[in-house]
Amino acid sequence: MKKTPKRLLSEGSGYVLGERTFAAISAVEGMKLNPASRKRLASMKKRKLSSEEQRSEIIVAYTGGKIR
Repeated sequence: MKKTPKRLLSEGSGYVLGERTFAAISAVEGMKLNPASRKRLASMKKRKLSSEEQRSEIIVAYTGGKIR
């Protein structure tokens, strides 16, 4: 049987959680999205924004328009 080598991750690498996985982890931690956040996420999903566009929109929502 051929053994598959493990992929080495650089320090900057990470994992992207799917929507269901993130919701399950959040539920265990006792965190829930408020209606405004649910609406924002649904809107971003519908508009098919890139990761960077989603990040920018979330930053604007929580900082009052200041983007780093």
